[in-house]
Amino acid sequence: MSKKWYASRGSMLSWTVFRVVLFVSLMFSAVEGFAQGGERGADGQRISERVKPFTIVGNIHYVGGTDMTVFLITTTEGHILIDSTYERDAPWIRQNIEELGFNVRDIKFLLNSHAHADHIEAHSLMKELTGAQVVMSEADGATLAEGGRIVDGTPRFEPVTPDRFIRTGDTVTLGGTTLTAHVFPGHTRGATTWTTVVEDGGQRSNFVFWGGLGGVRQPFVNNTAWPTIAEDYADTLRRAKELSCAFFTEGHTEGFGFIDKMNRLLKGDQPNPFYAPQECRESLEQRERDFQAQLARERAEAGR
Repeated sequence: MSKKWYASRGSMLSWTVFRVVLFVSLMFSAVEGFAQGGERGADGQRISERVKPFTIVGNIHYVGGTDMTVFLITTTEGHILIDSTYERDAPWIRQNIEELGFNVRDIKFLLNSHAHADHIEAHSLMKELTGAQVVMSEADGATLAEGGRIVDGTPRFEPVTPDRFIRTGDTVTLGGTTLTAHVFPGHTRGATTWTTVVEDGGQRSNFVFWGGLGGVRQPFVNNTAWPTIAEDYADTLRRAKELSCAFFTEGHTEGFGFIDKMNRLLKGDQPNPFYAPQECRESLEQRERDFQAQLARERAEAGR
């Protein structure tokens, strides 16, 4: 669906009308029994039903769905949004932001975990809606700029040229909050993890938004399109394990037990269920084992 069909200004069907139409259907589908992570609709897109927005900790809020995650980081000088998901979900993401009492026009930066359509397809629409700067790694920014072209050269989504490219160690700072970029190739060439510091109960802790760290979709052996992928991903895992990780999230909810943690948090469980440093370490260790097993299997199959 092209954004030109429902742009917020100057189109036959305004953003407001489009939102109302979608919101009516969403209200009837969300969310007594959650869709399971990884479920797909008839169009092949992952299903992510609306979740009532809530605050995870400090100024970090959840405004995404039951599958693809979206995070809003609020400050006194404006806000930061991480990921946009599919265009079809943009109306209820906007609704979630407004339900928390914030204005989408106050979003100043639009960040990204990695350049797959289920995390980035609505970037063009959200940029138009918010006026935010799009900040990405160079590799994934190139994918966004060409609309994620498929084999026949057809763009998969509305292209956007990023306003700023970042590398590992670069930061985005707004209203006293700083997010630091860590480019971790593997899931995509420019997959980016973002880290920041939050306060919870008087304690300062690292909050890690893992960016496409797992689920490498390409072969590690004899990969002519990306010859160094095994070395790059091994380096990604090494550097990821060096990060201090207390609170953590991922691009898909099943990767960090989101629904259980959300329900416990909303019931008032303490300590904060999203504070899980041991779980974070174990998750990285499992990914290392998965990587080594896949690499060994591919090498055996290739006779190496």
